[in-house]
Amino acid sequence: MSQDIIIRTENVKKLYRLGDEEIWALKGISIDIRRGEFLSIMGPSGSGKSTFFNQIGALDVPTEGKVYFEGESLFDLPESKQAWIRCNRIGYIFQTFNLMPVMSALQNVALPMTFQGASREESSARAAAILERVGLGHRLHHKPFELSGGQQQRVAVARSLANTPSVILADEPTGNLDTRTGGEIIELIKELNINEGVTVICSTHDEKMLAASNRVCWISDGQLDRIIEH
Repeated sequence: MSQDIIIRTENVKKLYRLGDEEIWALKGISIDIRRGEFLSIMGPSGSGKSTFFNQIGALDVPTEGKVYFEGESLFDLPESKQAWIRCNRIGYIFQTFNLMPVMSALQNVALPMTFQGASREESSARAAAILERVGLGHRLHHKPFELSGGQQQRVAVARSLANTPSVILADEPTGNLDTRTGGEIIELIKELNINEGVTVICSTHDEKMLAASNRVCWISDGQLDRIIEH
């Protein structure tokens, strides 16, 4: 696999069973995702884009097909190695922020570093630096309920950077934000993509993502419909 390809999927399919009914959420998707690109995955509700997002993020196992991450067949690896990749090589941003409510912004961002084995002093110092970078240096000790939705999403963005990932996966990162704040989050993610060289993959309904994306992957009825280069 070329070093320019960070994630490759080969004929990825996903089957769900509801009683006697079989539903193929994915019907065979193959795509190469380039290192350092900003890729948006778009499609209507029920199209399979969130299911596909979970396969490439090692959050769910495909029924058929292969997912390669940095040249390794992801689901042929031991679960311990998959967990290591999720912790160290992939950063996640969720629509609902998924912050720990009893923890401050600093503690939320430092948490993944703790799982990685960093000391409290090291993780706190790095978390403070990342929060400063996303414009929240003045909100280090505020808990999520003391922050606006946009500020909470900035904390989530900062947390995704905690362990210096090679890929950031953002699931509807502007879905719970107003138009202006959503635009600011898109600009922030794009800035990180350019300045940090991190690969960004967004699952989104937000058409403002189109301008930020290098490519847009449209999924319809569990299949890759088209890819648009920007």
